[in-house]
Amino acid sequence: MSAAKEYVFPDNDLTRFAPGLEVVEVPGDHDSMVLEPNVRVLAARMRAVIAAAEAGPSNVVALATAAE
Repeated sequence: MSAAKEYVFPDNDLTRFAPGLEVVEVPGDHDSMVLEPNVRVLAARMRAVIAAAEAGPSNVVALATAAE
């Protein structure tokens, strides 16, 4: 994050350590993404990623990021 509180790397520069990382934007910020109603969107995205991982051998990893 920059001094202006802007995301410099949407993935927080984690893909260089985890190349299969998928960034998923969800509504809210760091705190409010886990509160109603934003947590419903977060949960739905997480359910979809977990279901996809259980369905096949793909190494899907998702990082939910807050969309401000």
